[in-house]
Amino acid sequence: MLLLDRATELLLENRLREAEFMFKQVLKQNPKNGKALFGLGRICMRLEQYDNAIYYLKRACEHLPKMLDPLYALADAFIAVGSPVDAKTVLEYALSVARHNAQIHYHLGQFYLDHGFIDNAYQVFKKGLDCPASGVSVFMIFELMQLVRPDEIPRLIERLNEFENKFEHPKFHIVAYHAYATAHQALGENKEAFEYYKKANELQLTQCTFRTADMLPFFSRLLDTCNDDFFSKPIDKVKSTFTPVFIVGLPRTGSTLLEQILTQHSQIGTIGESIVLSDKIVPYLEMRMERNFPDCIYDPSTSMLDYCRSVYVDEIKKHRVQEEAVINKLPSNFQNIGLIYKLFPNARIIRLTREFKANAWSVYSNHFAENEPYFCSLTEFALYADIEKQVMDHFSSQIKRNIYQVSYEKLIEEPERTIQKILNFIYLKYEPECMEFYKSRAKVSTLSKTQVRQPIHTRSLSRWQTFEAQIEKELGKPT
Repeated sequence: MLLLDRATELLLENRLREAEFMFKQVLKQNPKNGKALFGLGRICMRLEQYDNAIYYLKRACEHLPKMLDPLYALADAFIAVGSPVDAKTVLEYALSVARHNAQIHYHLGQFYLDHGFIDNAYQVFKKGLDCPASGVSVFMIFELMQLVRPDEIPRLIERLNEFENKFEHPKFHIVAYHAYATAHQALGENKEAFEYYKKANELQLTQCTFRTADMLPFFSRLLDTCNDDFFSKPIDKVKSTFTPVFIVGLPRTGSTLLEQILTQHSQIGTIGESIVLSDKIVPYLEMRMERNFPDCIYDPSTSMLDYCRSVYVDEIKKHRVQEEAVINKLPSNFQNIGLIYKLFPNARIIRLTREFKANAWSVYSNHFAENEPYFCSLTEFALYADIEKQVMDHFSSQIKRNIYQVSYEKLIEEPERTIQKILNFIYLKYEPECMEFYKSRAKVSTLSKTQVRQPIHTRSLSRWQTFEAQIEKELGKPT
């Protein structure tokens, strides 16, 4: 037991190799120790060794039949290897053995939402509210507020009222405020809705450990580094087996919608909002160059860049993407365009834009549980939008041929024509199947997961106008 406890401690400290050794020592003594098997499965998940993770987690589930966490982890592993059907089977089995557990209802409901089974999500969240109440019940009410008919909202508000002052952590209050806001907006009570959005965002902002202005020195260094001399240096002749496509810009400008449309094309795959550039490639360059980002990307050697390319290709392989064009739709990759150009001189970069107030409201009225102030403050977002524009104007002037700009409004108003132009930009011919994106059951885990399951409509273009006066008032306040 002491060995197992120590292995678990090492895992919590992220000392994975030491933890792995100790868990295996436990298994030598008892090959059926479920906790050791679960520990090894968690290690494999962190190391992105998903096939090994499935092996260990399956065995862990056999020997820990009453524990839900191994089942959750096994479902995540199946999703990671592109087997959502198996993940669905695992989660539905978990529900069958824990029908009175609110957590499994929420977990399964989120899976249904991610894969476009909206009615299933509605039903499982609704049944989840009949379970003994817990913190996750607040989150299920929030999800239901976005799914139910208006006549069901008053009852949900009553249920939400029952949780007032029951939980101390700010995250529960933030989610509850967003749920109230969503409810009042759906009922046409816009004044009340805005007040709750304001409460949610002001509380979320108190949880942020920095402000957008703190990022200004970084972006100044970025532009200084990626100067005329940076782009005038000879570039490597890269013979790539795929076309790297990056969708960048501000959040809530339509990147998920665009990705869903494009990936219906027979020759386009996606690695989603991959952070491989910032999480793996940048740390490697910082270590080898002994300089922080962005200074480390100024003049790395060809061998270093080749290694970075291999890391990116490995990421594509892990996602089991084999198509000719590969999308990475992380919006904040606009700050990595200099690095992208060094790695893949022929990369296609699609910058999405949106009318500012509509964009700002879409961010402000959605719940981002992140330590990022521009997600929960209109004034912070305005500064972040200015930064993004300055950076994109800079890069567009340097590598104009690599960057294609498209507005969210054009994508909504002229979807087929806009997609034809984008496909031409990435050297592919139009396929009409792209316009049937809403039928897809591919995983979508962003805030747009329910919207992209519907045909394109124009309601989102004017929704913000109801709150225009409040938006302008908030933007007029000093930061």
